Amino acid sequence: MPVKPQFAEVIVNKAVQAVDRIFHYQIPDRLAAQIEVGSIVIVPFGRQKLEGIVVGFVAEPEVAQVKEIDELVFPFPLLSKALIDLAYWMADYYLCPKVSALQAMLPGGLKLLPTGLKGKNTEYAFLVQPSGGLGQEGKPSGRIGSKQQQILAYLGEHPGSPVTQMLAATGASRSSLKSLLEKGLVEVTREEVYRDPYGQRKLPKADQHQLTEEQINVLKSIETEYALNNRPILLHGVTGSGKTEIYLRLIERMLTDGKESIILVPEISLTPQLVSVFKSRLGEKVAVLHSGLSWGERRDAWVNIARGVVKVVVGARSAVFAPCFHLGLIVMDEEHEQSYKQDNVPRFHAREVALERCRLQKASFLMGSATPSVETYYWALEGRYRLITLKYRIYQRPMPTVKIVDMRQELKEGNRSIFSRLLQEKLRERFSRGEQSLLFLNRRGYHTFVSCRTCGTVLKCAHCNISLTSHGGNRRLSCHYCGYSIPVPKTCPQCGSLAIRHFGTGTERVAEEVKKLLPEARVARADGDTTARKGAYDEIYFGVKSGAVDVLVGTQMIAKGLDFPLVTLVGVISADMALHLPEMRAGERAFQLITQVSGRAGRGALPGEVVLQTYNPEDPTLLAAARQDYSTYYQGEIERRRISGYPPFGSVIRILFSGEDYGHLQRDALIIARFVQAELNEESEILGPAPAPLEKIKDRFRIQMMIKTRNLAETRLDLVRGLDLARGEGYPHKNILVAVDVEPLNMM
Repeated sequence: MPVKPQFAEVIVNKAVQAVDRIFHYQIPDRLAAQIEVGSIVIVPFGRQKLEGIVVGFVAEPEVAQVKEIDELVFPFPLLSKALIDLAYWMADYYLCPKVSALQAMLPGGLKLLPTGLKGKNTEYAFLVQPSGGLGQEGKPSGRIGSKQQQILAYLGEHPGSPVTQMLAATGASRSSLKSLLEKGLVEVTREEVYRDPYGQRKLPKADQHQLTEEQINVLKSIETEYALNNRPILLHGVTGSGKTEIYLRLIERMLTDGKESIILVPEISLTPQLVSVFKSRLGEKVAVLHSGLSWGERRDAWVNIARGVVKVVVGARSAVFAPCFHLGLIVMDEEHEQSYKQDNVPRFHAREVALERCRLQKASFLMGSATPSVETYYWALEGRYRLITLKYRIYQRPMPTVKIVDMRQELKEGNRSIFSRLLQEKLRERFSRGEQSLLFLNRRGYHTFVSCRTCGTVLKCAHCNISLTSHGGNRRLSCHYCGYSIPVPKTCPQCGSLAIRHFGTGTERVAEEVKKLLPEARVARADGDTTARKGAYDEIYFGVKSGAVDVLVGTQMIAKGLDFPLVTLVGVISADMALHLPEMRAGERAFQLITQVSGRAGRGALPGEVVLQTYNPEDPTLLAAARQDYSTYYQGEIERRRISGYPPFGSVIRILFSGEDYGHLQRDALIIARFVQAELNEESEILGPAPAPLEKIKDRFRIQMMIKTRNLAETRLDLVRGLDLARGEGYPHKNILVAVDVEPLNMM
């Protein structure tokens, strides 16, 4: 067996460019057998003690004076060599510090590890057989109090009870238990407890569903592709076509082969549904990872994955880093979703990370969507991915019928309600039949803005250049970006007029209007306000699933993936809302949202209907979405991208400058742009710098510039050189931040 080198390569937990490199540390003899690649350690760094990750070993250090590793944080590695290689790839691709990429792979970040990785222990109490603590006649030696006697009696009937449960049942104190321990009458054992957020919900064991002929053919095609070429696969299946059952069959085969699987979902909102489906089929082999869990729940799931206790991971984008050392498959459900892109450092896209991870670990990758992103569908048609389609809903269930309502005509005919007359009629009809309805509006709050009708002033956040949203039935105005909140003023702060009026509609008002229309209906609301509390979305989801909700009102978190068999009506309150945002993907997102939310109707045995309310009934994007016609939409959109040179025909890098002083910010942005421009290759061009669409957030002004390029690899290097040269000349100044986003999805 080869002797392990005495020196470890360590990346320290300090996301500063000057220390974004490997440092060498000596491995003490006492830790030599335990430290491996992926180990988390504490090391001396200057006058500090920092956490670090062991990324390799060397026979000779780079410097003569080498410090020694202080301690090992955890008894086994939490990262594999493949994950460390993936972190290096991320740092290079997304232009971020290596330690930032490594931190993203761990629950909570490295700074939490020394204390945060300690598990939760539960104590169990048992009676001890009569021994040294008893007298000659089998009686206890010493006085036994009444509470101690109650403990003994309770444990006689309930051996091995949790200590907290036993003390609560008897009313005894810890001191009474301590006395019995000292007398040798009771013993206590400690066991680590796995905190499972879904452990309290007992799910019946579910059998495999019978596959349709189309599903059987698709499954064979997928398995053949993976066996021969192992190309990534795009499964383009209409809403309700049974993609989840395909995922399950592939995962079950991975389990048979001793391989692990990761299932990515775009939002926490989809997690309870998929966890229920997967746990009912696969039992305790499933772990859950997402930001809605407590720190302890995430820690326990992570450790059990690393130990190999669980083989299937379900979670949002960070689950792509789950420590599966024998990875066989990654599934990305709803591949098109914007939430797969992280907005803060490291600004990675889970799809690109999954592709690279599967390459490194020789695993298979499957993307599924009814409305694939334009880029993914293009590369599937070009052959980079294998395209496989599910054209029909399972059991030949029909697609929902869609009716477009022109809200201009509704106004002309005197209907000033937020619901068209058709939607009101359909809501009453569904309620009377005991069926469920879903109302979609991608705007939370009561009203979307408040304005003075005398001078036209729109009330805005004091810290952001954003209009305030009315909440709580018009009692308060809140900013959805920084949380700033004020009571609704009685007079205009600009001109003193009493003509303060509320405009627009949010989910809070929609829910209230439903209650007016259907006073006896049970109405639930799912948006950022109602689901902020831990477990709140799960309660809403299972309420709808059990039939305890008649009408569900929500934002985009209810627009995709969810499967409610009794939902037979979907109402899109304002189909125009996402169409005209100043972003290149505005039309694509509008098409995807409307198509996806329409697909929630009629997924069970009952047929579905969709009412699409719009002020632009002739818009081609809305018409394609109403027909669930992805092909027509794609043909128009890909031609627009081809003409403009936007992805997939080129790449975009966004550089966002932010600062408190607009003049200083503008000057620094222009100077840095000149440094970058001087380094760019001929296949790249700069757009800007110019004010960002959201010009001010949290008291910081924002300016952005875009780089369009046909050679992303070379342009990344050019950009780094330009930024380094600017930094060498003192730009940006101290209070100005520069954020680089490679292939951004959010341009706001």
